[in-house]
Amino acid sequence: MRKSVPFAIAVQLLLLLGSAATVLADGSGKEGIAVEPGSVTAGDTVILAGTGLVPKTERVLVLAGQSLVIDFGTVTTDAQGMFQIKLTIPSHLPSGIYEFRAIGDETLTAPLAITAAAGGAGASAAPNDTSETIVPRTRTTVELGVIIALVALAAAAGALIVWRAEHLRGAAGA
Repeated sequence: MRKSVPFAIAVQLLLLLGSAATVLADGSGKEGIAVEPGSVTAGDTVILAGTGLVPKTERVLVLAGQSLVIDFGTVTTDAQGMFQIKLTIPSHLPSGIYEFRAIGDETLTAPLAITAAAGGAGASAAPNDTSETIVPRTRTTVELGVIIALVALAAAAGALIVWRAEHLRGAAGA
């Protein structure tokens, strides 16, 4: 039974290394989103696409600008970390420069110029519109270091608990 202690420690170390690699992955500039076309009339449709993202994860999609935030729900990336979705821009939006946001561990953005539809809203938002955008903050290097240190501490504590349990089991059997 003593052979399981080194195995448990090896598993803990592999989990630690995997967690650290995930936390520190910088994506090397490959992740991003794009919208086509980049300029539309309110009521038209666009294609929003994301690439280089973590596979099989969800992103919250919003369109923000002119003191407005429109929630388009969520999209899940495929096995290659990509998504593509056709979205209809609400016809009531005023003219202006907006920003699509794909919110996950980080927020990726893509600009979109919208022209108000004929007979639609003007260039200004409703005066009583108080919508706010909630954007997750990015973690600093110090925060990432603290996260890795806590993961390492948890792995060491788990290995110690397994070692101690094996040691007590061996002493009880003798």
